[in-house]
Amino acid sequence: MTRSVAVLAMAGALAAQTAAAQTAACLSNSQAQSLAVAALPDALSSARRACLPHLPAASALTRSSTKISQVYQPAADRAWPVAGRAFLAAVELPLPPGSDPQIFRPLLTAAITALVEQEIKPENCNAVEEFYSALEPLPPENMGKLLIALMKLDETSKKPGEPSKNPFTLCKDSAK
Repeated sequence: MTRSVAVLAMAGALAAQTAAAQTAACLSNSQAQSLAVAALPDALSSARRACLPHLPAASALTRSSTKISQVYQPAADRAWPVAGRAFLAAVELPLPPGSDPQIFRPLLTAAITALVEQEIKPENCNAVEEFYSALEPLPPENMGKLLIALMKLDETSKKPGEPSKNPFTLCKDSAK
């Protein structure tokens, strides 16, 4: 998997900076998947913006704006109540009782946008397009599950003592 495809996958799961996540509470699979689904529209829109000048007009990513707004955004909105609380847990930001995690959603959006637009280089856009076109038929929830599975694979392939590249920590037993 190229770095840009990995970045796109990780951006789907992005909720916190890696340094903060190393000591933060772990997230269950369902929390992480909700976070991935909530991040998809922003990650895909950012990838689309970064690659638009470098892809043919007929590419799936180039034509994705309608799907992002009609399919991924509603799924992200449905996932946000769980994802918002997971995001706050991942960055260890406690909310006062009765607070709505919606107030932190722009922070997540900005982090995703910055990461994707910074990391995807023009020479990686074809790989990003292949990744997106292969996954585009999946429902957003399945895409979220796949992104978390990729995170787990990345985690198991790291060498002992090597720091995690994942944006948050997954619970080992997933009982949380």
